[in-house]
Amino acid sequence: MYLKEYQLKVVNTLKEFLTEGKKEHAKALQAKETLNINHNWIQELYRQKKLAIKDNPVNGLGWYYPRVIFKVPTGGGKTLLAVEAIREYQERFAQKRTGLVVWVVPSEIIYSQTVAKIRDKANPLRQLIDQSSAGKTVILEKGQRLSAHDIENNLVILFVMIQSVSRKNGKEALKVFQDSGGYENFFPADHRGDLHAKLIEQFPNLDLLTEFGSIIRTSLANAIRVSRPFIIIDEIHKVFTDQARSAIDSLNPEFVLGLSATPKDNMNILVTITGLELKQEEMVKLDMHIIPPRQAEQSDWQSMIREIKKHRDKLEKHARKLQSDKGIYIRPMALIQVEATGKDQRGKGRVHSLDVKDFLVELKCNPDEVAIKTSSQNDIEDVNLFSSDCPIRYLITKEALREGWDCSYAYILGIIPNVNSDTGITQLIGRILRQPDAKKTGIKELDESYVYFSKGDTRPMLEKVASGFQNEGLEDLIGKIVIGGDAPETKTKRVNIRKDFHQFENSFYLPAWVMVDENNSKRRFSFSNDIKPLLNPGQFKLDAGFVEIIKKSLSNETKDRTVYAVTISEDKKMDFYIEGKLSNGKDSINIEYMTRRYTEISENPFLARAIATSHIENLKKALGPDVLKDHFGFITSMLFQELEKEQRIQEEKAFSSLIDTGKLVLAVATDTDSGWRVPEFDDINIDNLPNPYKFYLFQDVEISGMNSLEKKVGDILDKQSKILWWFRNKTGKEWYSIQGWRENKIRPDFVAAKKENGKVELVYVLESKGEHLQGNADSIYKKQVFDLMTNQKKQKKTKTYDQPALPFGNVSDSVEFYFIEEGNEESDIRSLF
Repeated sequence: MYLKEYQLKVVNTLKEFLTEGKKEHAKALQAKETLNINHNWIQELYRQKKLAIKDNPVNGLGWYYPRVIFKVPTGGGKTLLAVEAIREYQERFAQKRTGLVVWVVPSEIIYSQTVAKIRDKANPLRQLIDQSSAGKTVILEKGQRLSAHDIENNLVILFVMIQSVSRKNGKEALKVFQDSGGYENFFPADHRGDLHAKLIEQFPNLDLLTEFGSIIRTSLANAIRVSRPFIIIDEIHKVFTDQARSAIDSLNPEFVLGLSATPKDNMNILVTITGLELKQEEMVKLDMHIIPPRQAEQSDWQSMIREIKKHRDKLEKHARKLQSDKGIYIRPMALIQVEATGKDQRGKGRVHSLDVKDFLVELKCNPDEVAIKTSSQNDIEDVNLFSSDCPIRYLITKEALREGWDCSYAYILGIIPNVNSDTGITQLIGRILRQPDAKKTGIKELDESYVYFSKGDTRPMLEKVASGFQNEGLEDLIGKIVIGGDAPETKTKRVNIRKDFHQFENSFYLPAWVMVDENNSKRRFSFSNDIKPLLNPGQFKLDAGFVEIIKKSLSNETKDRTVYAVTISEDKKMDFYIEGKLSNGKDSINIEYMTRRYTEISENPFLARAIATSHIENLKKALGPDVLKDHFGFITSMLFQELEKEQRIQEEKAFSSLIDTGKLVLAVATDTDSGWRVPEFDDINIDNLPNPYKFYLFQDVEISGMNSLEKKVGDILDKQSKILWWFRNKTGKEWYSIQGWRENKIRPDFVAAKKENGKVELVYVLESKGEHLQGNADSIYKKQVFDLMTNQKKQKKTKTYDQPALPFGNVSDSVEFYFIEEGNEESDIRSLF
């Protein structure tokens, strides 16, 4: 099998290392036999190779052994390099054709793909292994029967999932260490205590059956220990905790090879492959083109999907010509990241996987071409995406493809969540980088990759692409990245309200908006029940004034977007450059598209259709069919924004009308149906950071869960001379939220009580806002709601209902609501206290 230049570099480096390592290992064995000295031969080997030792492991037998890393970026052919490593290890270090290789794989998808390749005797990778074993290769998975006879007479490759080694709840909980049958022939019969004792002397770290004294447990782990394996670990940075390394050491390896795109600082890196080397060897689809939204001011995911479909169709035409000319089959695919998945998550204001699939079907895609991959739905399970019989051209996901998925036919990534806050993008970037067959096609469009996004700013998008390249090992600035290993096991504890604050229980009740009917019955105000039925998008009139606004907006600027590209320059640095302007292309008058946009505002599809029909007919007369056709997507976006503004106006008017008629009141109530009380306890993550606050309401606080602005606000609150108690509000259902006239609830950041003469004077509900959020539409709305609620209190309009006989007085209705702006934290809080 042909090796790329950088792959030859890796293999040659390993050859030299193994050759010299074998010599030093032999010297160490001789020192052990003649002088009974455990010589650190690894140290001498590294000195010769001029490598720094950062990891100097000792196996369960007390022997030093090498644990080295290949740093190989995504798309670098790690499976091929692992196979070559097996061949070189067997020839140069083990110097035999038999033995045990334990191959640890990072995810279920990669596990199944790798096992399938190595099992297939027609696959070139399997044929390379068969050359090393003289055709005597046995492929096993954990759970299949393994015998000592197999290892003595064959080269056995045992595949193990990475979770089996990385779990942190102790060695005994690792599945690989559990007692199981099928390994008896590795060990003496139970009644031969003398032979058990002899084997235990040879392998003192074997697990024993405690109830039988010195009888060896017949477990897979013990079978591996007595076989002294060669261990290969893909994505080794995920299993490099102290516990995981201990588990690996205990398996008595002779040699461990790790593969990683982002190795940790404390690893022994034997060889490094750069992103530039991959680009030069045609392994990755670069340049990557970043296409911003058609209209930056408005999220329009449907327009993005339409563009992606057109683009993918064009790529497929190129692919068909490639197949016709050269016999090379490629089926370009698009990955689409959505905001929500799961049956119970549809229709909650976020773009769902089924919304996207339905829209693609509306665009005349065959439903069989659209697959969904989520935690609950896996349309690609057991599907060979590389088969010419596979129809899949679109794959919709939210998080399920962040890691461990590999299909080089993926060319386009479409991102629906807001790129300003979506952290999953960095992992998805790597999913579209791999070049089919690791060879350029000669057709520019099929040798590059493409990223579309529908919401957010270009700057954070470029930053996330940069992070994505770094995470895939494709940019030679890895030292600037904080590489995370396994997520530590999260432990929680329950903390209660401090006993010394219970005397102020009357201040634990906060106001909520309450509906009161003619019979004086009360219930919590609901947007769905009390505002939505009063809305009528049909009230928006497409008058001559707005038509003039549309005409003035139809400049050349609405037709073009600045497109960016990312590549790796000759000096091994990642480069962004402005590629130029992208024309939005010809549009078409599509009533289905406009109707679908309008149904995001009106849940009545018949009303949405009627409004869309009216708008199209009016615009044809006002602008002419040709102008409307050329700018249809842009005009639809403008109309959608106006409808949304109209809805916001109607929502606020309806809310005000309910207040004016006395049907809606702000009230502090003690019953759970209409009121709210501070939870009696909070479950927090244990982060080993001490609680620095004297007046925090609960016994402890989760410092690591607070951002820098929240910590600063907390520090200032705790130092106020009139502070009584305070706490950081959370986002769960049991925590405080405010239902205003818009659908989404407001969840303030802090609640703080102010004292006067040892008693509660006021309770403040506070929202902290970073500088980048000040003045945006969401912040303005929240401030309007806060001001309204504060004015209700100051005008003594806040009601109190269902007063119980509290031991420390009636509930307090003295609650005010304020914004704390970043940069003014100190002065804002001081003015309140």
